Amino acid sequence: MTYANSAPADESVNSGDRETEIELPSRPLWVHSAFVFTLLYTAFHVYWAVGGTWGLPLWGQHNQSEVQAVNWVVSAIMLCGAFWVLALLHPAARRVPSWIVLLPLWGAAVVCISHAFFGWVTKGLYLAGMKSAVDFPVVPGVSAATADKENHLSAVIDILVFEPCFLIQGVVLAMAAWQFIRTAANRRRWVWSLVVGVVLVDLFGVTLSLAGLKFAIG
Repeated sequence: MTYANSAPADESVNSGDRETEIELPSRPLWVHSAFVFTLLYTAFHVYWAVGGTWGLPLWGQHNQSEVQAVNWVVSAIMLCGAFWVLALLHPAARRVPSWIVLLPLWGAAVVCISHAFFGWVTKGLYLAGMKSAVDFPVVPGVSAATADKENHLSAVIDILVFEPCFLIQGVVLAMAAWQFIRTAANRRRWVWSLVVGVVLVDLFGVTLSLAGLKFAIG
């Protein structure tokens, strides 16, 4: 899927007419919102990277060295992502094929939004009593009662805090890219491609879960 950026107008899908290119607003709210929220969400990962434990599942609390290493990497990726979003405002973003600019944002938005929906469903089922809905790893030396209590708390925190953050992150990234696209037809294609991507990812997760395989735990 290609979005024309450099030409003054795009051809309409339904006719030979040419669409008027939409100008970037003087105050691109969605681009700035995505940039700021990505930085704020990065702070969570920096907190875990330096040794913080609030919000970590039981396994993470007992494997801090691995959690810290992973979160340093995630923090770096998210920091790069924040500035990638901000680069949408730079004229250079108009001089490269649009798919190069938009593909990383599409992937990030789909993953974040699908993570939120999948997490709400699986964690909700877990709290409702279907323990197999979430694959919380067994931590050696931790009693079953303690593990059950900690996993229950982790599921609650995910539903109330982290899954909403995933959803917001995905939406602001999707809308920042939508604002970058300059024709109405291509904006509609963008939205529908996101919907299809989210549905496919979540269906993939459901399929793996039904097959007894791991998809996501946090």
